[in-house]
Amino acid sequence: MELRRDNAVVIPEDVLPLLDDLAHGDSLDKNVGISIAISLFVAKSVSLSRAAEIGKLSINDFIYTLKLKNIPWGEYTDDDIVENGIVIKDLLKELKNG
Repeated sequence: MELRRDNAVVIPEDVLPLLDDLAHGDSLDKNVGISIAISLFVAKSVSLSRAAEIGKLSINDFIYTLKLKNIPWGEYTDDDIVENGIVIKDLLKELKNG
């Protein structure tokens, strides 16, 4: 994570182990960046790919990080269920008639 000198952030000593546990980056800056990316993703402020970019991780590595913390990275909404049900019915009709 790039910080300008006029944007210094003070992190309490007792929070540092939590950042290490959450992000598993190779530096404090990396852990803070990944933590911010996770927070923005969980808050639905950014997409999965944008969060990975913010955390300077590949999408696969970001998904792996989310999985380690039991944070769902994909949603399956009620609308998705209805839409998939319609598609399945249409496919079954095609198979029956084809």
